[in-house]
Amino acid sequence: MVISPANSDDRITLRTDSFGEVIKAIGTHGYGSACLELFEQSFDAEHWAVFHYRANNSVNCVATASRVYRSAAQENIDRFVVRCHRVDPSLVALKQRFPEHSCVTKIDIGDIRDRQYRHCFELTHVQERLSFFSRLGSDLHQLSIYRGAKKGVFSSHELAHFSTIAGLMLATASKHERLCREATIVPRHLDFEAIERYLEYLPGDLSKREREVCSRAAAGKTIEGTALDLDIRKTSVITYRQRAYQKLGISRQNELVALVNNLRPEVLSCGSA
Repeated sequence: MVISPANSDDRITLRTDSFGEVIKAIGTHGYGSACLELFEQSFDAEHWAVFHYRANNSVNCVATASRVYRSAAQENIDRFVVRCHRVDPSLVALKQRFPEHSCVTKIDIGDIRDRQYRHCFELTHVQERLSFFSRLGSDLHQLSIYRGAKKGVFSSHELAHFSTIAGLMLATASKHERLCREATIVPRHLDFEAIERYLEYLPGDLSKREREVCSRAAAGKTIEGTALDLDIRKTSVITYRQRAYQKLGISRQNELVALVNNLRPEVLSCGSA
């Protein structure tokens, strides 16, 4: 494993069309894919993700996208948020000697001792990961790119280059997170039961448990909070949510909220007449 201070002094060359697409996609469903395109061009990356760790110990994935093994990669994101971040070698090392400034880390699959987290790399055939860590107040952000064995190892030059470009991209991720958070606000008068009734009118024939899980996701509850509320395992929450999202043809929380908000009261009243 490699840990080095972030160096933002290097000059970088970005294709204006690719970076322009990232800027245009901020706050939209296309942001993750636009960023992946840029990381693929610059580092031959096959996956990318950005995570936000808050002072209250909550963790969420701000954005992600994959070129290959997309279904497995999305499941890995959920596993990382729920459990695997606690055994991530980079985070463990940073907690022991967390720098005041930003830093870059490189790990390969051989650095991972935890079997479950190592299996995540195996499922998507990932060999190495570069991560950019940056603290803002009491919060921590982690931007990571992943590459398979066939792509070769990340070089020291790529490590320095990533240090510079990741800092720039993290600024767009912070704005994307803020815009998505503002866009995913369910009207306050809707409680869980009201949202569940709304979900009954969506196509897909969600089960009662799937509606219960989705109502809490739409209201902004975390996986951990939903598990406690419904007295079920966190892995069960992930499973029910994934099934529901598949039935609804969506993949993210903000898309779920949009579906709920688009169900106008007059439509619901007509359907119940």
